[in-house]
Amino acid sequence: MKIYSIRERPEFIPAMLESLERHWPACMPWIKKHMGLVLAQPGPIPDAYIAVDHGKVVGGYTLAIKQILYSEAEGLWIATLYVDPKFRGQHLSPILIDHARRRGGELGYEKIYLASEHCNYYEKYGFYTIGPDACAWGEPTQMFENTTLPPVVHKKIA
Repeated sequence: MKIYSIRERPEFIPAMLESLERHWPACMPWIKKHMGLVLAQPGPIPDAYIAVDHGKVVGGYTLAIKQILYSEAEGLWIATLYVDPKFRGQHLSPILIDHARRRGGELGYEKIYLASEHCNYYEKYGFYTIGPDACAWGEPTQMFENTTLPPVVHKKIA
């Protein structure tokens, strides 16, 4: 499996949107708006990442800058983290979460946030609840926080 920014591989956007449309139809207006912002801006944020295995989109996530819960400050958020149902149970979520946390570290962020209605899930990956909130499509959610990961250092072989 390889993870790409959609800026690198825009040909995968239709397959990603088709999968999301089937499983998260209420989120699609936000997702489509976000994809447009990603493609219109040179980056690095906002961005969207897709996990591709043998030519198939198996999952992905987006990164965005949003206001931190109960604060005027903004932070880096993982949004729309998903694994296509056909590929669930293959431990792809922790790979995507680590990728997002490492990307956040590469960009100089110390913390990363996400919102989800899934309690007792993201805690397995070091996230902790910072409070309740409602996401953009109106469903009740919890807000979570975690630290980013340092960039991978590639050592030169002499």
